[in-house]
Amino acid sequence: MSLAPPPEIMTRPSPPQSATAARTSWHRRRRPGEKRPDRFRKLHRTVGVGAALFLVVLSLTGFLLHHPGLLGSASEKTLSFAVDPQDPNHLFRGTVSGLYASDNGGHAWYEVPMLFTAERAVDIAFVPGNPRRVYVVLEDLGIIRSLDGGVVWQQIPLGFVPLIEGVRLQKIGIGSDESLRIWTSGGLLFSPDTGVTWTPVGDQNPPGQDLYTLVHQIHTGYIFDTWLPSFYDIVACATIGLTLTGLFLWWRSGGKLRRKKMGRNRIHVQK
Repeated sequence: MSLAPPPEIMTRPSPPQSATAARTSWHRRRRPGEKRPDRFRKLHRTVGVGAALFLVVLSLTGFLLHHPGLLGSASEKTLSFAVDPQDPNHLFRGTVSGLYASDNGGHAWYEVPMLFTAERAVDIAFVPGNPRRVYVVLEDLGIIRSLDGGVVWQQIPLGFVPLIEGVRLQKIGIGSDESLRIWTSGGLLFSPDTGVTWTPVGDQNPPGQDLYTLVHQIHTGYIFDTWLPSFYDIVACATIGLTLTGLFLWWRSGGKLRRKKMGRNRIHVQK
């Protein structure tokens, strides 16, 4: 009767490890003082998520800057203020997002209706002797005028768009003959005929010399043309959408990887 071979003889020898697997296992070994690659991946993901969220905030704030009316006017900074010389209860107030009026001495305010938003109304002036005629200076867009006390408004052509030319309008002066003088970042402009023609007075600064105006032009898109801010809005919305969907897909793929690892660990434990 033959004896059974010992257990060590019956055990199958493990197959030889391939050269590729050997190289892979060698690369996975950590050298003394070497950090684990998982930490670097986590740091990379954290920085990537932070940068993506910052990009969303930057795009969203840029979109809101193009549409300041969406931000409300409760805490807006007042850029200009004027009182009707004949009616002290009739007030005008210019802000970043628009022009507001009050008919009861400032107890209640309403936005002055017009065809476009009167953004950055930096100065308001009544014509001496005829307060039914009101002029409002829009820093980046030009001058508007009302001939009926603020009901209907019309734009006065300057021959250029200030924001495109890199010029910021600042203050307006009105003579008794309704001649107009407007001070800009490029110098003084004069109109003897209520804004029909304009001529520069004295030394003029070259347009775009103001670095703040140049940066503002690049940020808003007005450095190229008036239609580009709308394109900027489309790009901002697309960037927000792509970033949010990318974060969602990254989160979903991370969850799938975690589930796969958990399944592998369960199989390993069962074995």
